[in-house]
Amino acid sequence: MKSGASDPFANDDDEGEEARESEADASSEGAASESGDASSDEPIELPYIYRRDKVKDERPDVHQLFVRSETDESARDAERDLEKLLGEDVYRLDAREAIYLAGMRHLDEAADVLREWGYDR
Repeated sequence: MKSGASDPFANDDDEGEEARESEADASSEGAASESGDASSDEPIELPYIYRRDKVKDERPDVHQLFVRSETDESARDAERDLEKLLGEDVYRLDAREAIYLAGMRHLDEAADVLREWGYDR
């Protein structure tokens, strides 16, 4: 080789070693990052009202309910009362389903209503 000419392969070993070291550093940083992020990989379950786009989302079943006029009036009053309790507007469908579920959780009270109607005599 001419004097002053550089050997293009002279630093290959050094560069390869540096590349391997930087890859090792990157992989150890990635491993540390992955272990630190493990808990954030779990899906966050949003409350129903925030994860839906429309009020009917995740409600594939229809429970058509025919009610007497006094029941309709009581339902509307209960919806307004729920809004006051929560301090925010509530979709009618949400309020009605919540009232329906609350009734299922308190079947003894539902049985009392049925007794008023003449059941269990």
